[in-house]
Amino acid sequence: MAVAIRVLQRDGVERVAVIDLDVHHGNGTAFIFESDPRVFTFSMHQQHNYPMWKPRGSLDIGLADGTGDSEYLGLLKDALLEVMASAPDVLFYLAGADPYEDDQLGGLRLTCEGLRARDRLVIQQARQGRVPMAVVLAGGYARSVDDTVNIHVATIEEAKAHGHRAGERNKHGVERHVHPRVGEEQC
Repeated sequence: MAVAIRVLQRDGVERVAVIDLDVHHGNGTAFIFESDPRVFTFSMHQQHNYPMWKPRGSLDIGLADGTGDSEYLGLLKDALLEVMASAPDVLFYLAGADPYEDDQLGGLRLTCEGLRARDRLVIQQARQGRVPMAVVLAGGYARSVDDTVNIHVATIEEAKAHGHRAGERNKHGVERHVHPRVGEEQC
C-alpha cells in the first residue's frame, strides 16, 4: 500500500487517507508516513495486541478486548468524519477480517453482520465524498477458513452494492468502472 501511495504522490495526487481496520495497529503505514502531512493514517485496532510499540498515526483508536459491533461502529462513524475532513483525493481501505469474534489472533468481538456494516460505512463515506477508494483485504485467522473467506467476500459484495456506479465521475471528473458481482451473501 505504501508503494502505491508513493507512486500516486509522484504522479500528482496531493492528499491520501488510509483507513486501517485490521485488528492489529497499522504500525507500518503509520511509521512510513509519520512525517508526511499529505497522508492521513487512521487505525482502529485492538489496543492490547501486536505490535507492542505502536507508532502514532494521524488518528489511532485503540479498542478494549472484547469490543463488539455497537461500540465499534459508533466509534468508526465518528472517526470517518475526521478522515474525510482531511480532504483526501484517494482512500485506501484495509479491510481486516480479524476483528471477527471467532478469530484466533484477535480479541475483538465483531459479528459477520458487524463487519459487513463496517464495510458499508466506509464505502458509503467514500461514495458520499466522491473519493476514489482502493480496498485491500487483510487479516483473518478464524477457526473456520470458510468464515474468513466469507468475510472477505462480504467486503467485495458491499463494495459492489454500495460503491461508485458505472458512469459516475469522481470529484476530479474521472469516470468510474464497476466490475461484475462476486459471490453470494453468506457470512
